[in-house]
Amino acid sequence: MPDKLAQAVAQLRKKDGNRPLMYCSATQMVSQALEPLKVWPADIPRPLSFYNALIENVCVGCTMVINKETLRLVKKRMPASLQNIIMHDWWIYLCTSSFGEVVFDARPSIWYRQHQNNVLGGSTDGWASKWRKRLSRFIKGKNRYILSRQARQFIQLYGQDLPSQMYKDIEQFLGSYQKGLGSRIKYIYQSPFYRQSRIDNWIYKLVFLLGKL
Repeated sequence: MPDKLAQAVAQLRKKDGNRPLMYCSATQMVSQALEPLKVWPADIPRPLSFYNALIENVCVGCTMVINKETLRLVKKRMPASLQNIIMHDWWIYLCTSSFGEVVFDARPSIWYRQHQNNVLGGSTDGWASKWRKRLSRFIKGKNRYILSRQARQFIQLYGQDLPSQMYKDIEQFLGSYQKGLGSRIKYIYQSPFYRQSRIDNWIYKLVFLLGKL
């Protein structure tokens, strides 16, 4: 959109620029012919916090604008290998939400073109089709253990700087996950981590219980 950068800067200037800040927005999905399809993400009902970022990414990389403090934070402890990092935008969301603030703009800042050859990107399918594809990937062994590996990488790099409660919560998350089913059942009902939609939240709990997170 023509005012994307100005819109982002205006939002960030309302915040304390001495701490890590990140702007991100919804996207207007369009067809190959640039016909509007839907807005995604359309609804962010819960805070964009560390407790969301550890297990879900709702920040689209091509909408992001960050300040210098966020850049310094991300560069401060770069992973030696990227094999445990799911996506660059997810990692930046996790870092920023842990030590600063994420600003979400519900007004789309970009057109996100969808076509039959998309490798990555949002889906315009209905929820049933979306979950069939996710289930198929899970059964085939794809996307297993990626959340726990990324969480472990994050605490190895940034654990010493985290507020004590965040550090305790991520330690409990990883500790309970590595134990038996009984410990996972006991933990999951009091887990402070959440995904934005109710159905996604239940899927998180189920995959955690299965030990495949």
